[in-house]
Amino acid sequence: MKRITLFMLAAVFSLTAFAQDLTLDQILKNYYEVNGIEKMKDINTITIKGKSVAMGQEFPFTMYKKRPAGFRLEVPIQGTTMLQIFNGEKGWMVMPWTGTTEPKEMTEEQLKGFKKEADLEGPLYKYKEKGSTLELVGKEDMEGSEVYNLKLTDKDGDVTNYYIDADNFVILKTKSKTTMRGQEIESETFFSDYQEQDGFVTARSIEMKNNGQTGQSMQITEIKYNEPVDDKLFQKPAYTAPKPALEQKK
Repeated sequence: MKRITLFMLAAVFSLTAFAQDLTLDQILKNYYEVNGIEKMKDINTITIKGKSVAMGQEFPFTMYKKRPAGFRLEVPIQGTTMLQIFNGEKGWMVMPWTGTTEPKEMTEEQLKGFKKEADLEGPLYKYKEKGSTLELVGKEDMEGSEVYNLKLTDKDGDVTNYYIDADNFVILKTKSKTTMRGQEIESETFFSDYQEQDGFVTARSIEMKNNGQTGQSMQITEIKYNEPVDDKLFQKPAYTAPKPALEQKK
């Protein structure tokens, strides 16, 4: 289940020999060091490419993140492009399967998730400054791996449990409870195939489940740090309405 590089194993061995007795602060310290979280302050952009599988279909994707809070996801679909864009305040979605490529503004509920996606360091880093609370629930067994269960409650009241490997200090799973349209939604995300690149350790395989059923999986093939990313990518996308059928024939 865990594919951890030799670099990581060596780094973790030097961090602690008795992971079972760690406090919450010690767990976070090791997590930050192993994953390179504190070095992220020197990173302004992240460009991620890979493939996503959902409903039996595979699609390539490109994801852009840029400080202070820019996020953009592009997925080519049958000659058009699905877009999810967030600029730190507003967001837009282009969903070709709805029959139109007109950008739709995100609701406040939808924006909550994209604010978290745009956070380069992630919700666990400086969580107090972000208005969240964090507690160590305890140590558990997860499919043969010992994990620390950390419970994060954000300023909106949404709860996410982070299951951090007790040996390697990478996140193996998250379990979230969020409220959408007045209903509580539970979801799980599994992370594996961790690799080190440029001093950062990231999962290259991600699987998302709802009610125990896989809804989507992602394989990351390329990550680039501090590549130039135009601010225009985080603006509302342009839209040209299709011409009426009769006008097209002229």
